[in-house]
Amino acid sequence: MESTSVSKREAELIDAVDEKGMMFFGPRDVRRFLGITARNAYQLLRRMKQKGLVIHVERGKYVLRERWGETDIRALASNLVTPSYLGLWSALHFHHMTEQVPRTVFVVTTRRTEDREIRGNEIRFVTVREELMFGYERLSDTVVSTPEKTVVDCLLFPKHAPVSVVNDALARDDLDVDILVDYCVRVGSGALAARLGYLLERNGMLERADELKGLVTSYTKLDPSGDETSPASDWKLYVNVNLQ
Repeated sequence: MESTSVSKREAELIDAVDEKGMMFFGPRDVRRFLGITARNAYQLLRRMKQKGLVIHVERGKYVLRERWGETDIRALASNLVTPSYLGLWSALHFHHMTEQVPRTVFVVTTRRTEDREIRGNEIRFVTVREELMFGYERLSDTVVSTPEKTVVDCLLFPKHAPVSVVNDALARDDLDVDILVDYCVRVGSGALAARLGYLLERNGMLERADELKGLVTSYTKLDPSGDETSPASDWKLYVNVNLQ
């Protein structure tokens, strides 16, 4: 590592990134902030990397070292690609809907992105269609699915969150059942409707049952990895998970 002294131009860049509250930035941002050429922007970032002032995350993407070390891994992960949000089991834990901490940080995005390890944490990117990219918000530095969209995503992609954990999460007092149903109808998946309808009914929360049952056209499994056992004919669902 070279000298840790900070030049005037480096300080200007750090101040600009801090002022705008940016998690990640790249050469284009440097050119915009400092009014310099592309070549000079790359040279500046290379020197700052050598000094340990910035971390090179991936091509064209940097983060201030101080922010890299202090920022919650979930915030870092949810800002790596655009658009994206912290979702699935990770979002359940973020919203305090479960005490079980997933060993993987799940990020939902429309972009095909390779999984990676950051600060010893596995980041897994779950790619979805553009139509499913809704129901998320920025809370402080973290972009995360809303509690209702979290439940919907977990039941739509159950391999990324145990159904038993999702069932327990339905006990949250401030979940809006109407929004849950609205989101389910918007997605239009029969498998999602069957899983959500069954769990809501089981927990005494079901309203608008006909809307959900109207989406169910064929049998599906509560847990896709399980056997076709214990069919619940009302929902055309194999209830192959032991729920408390």
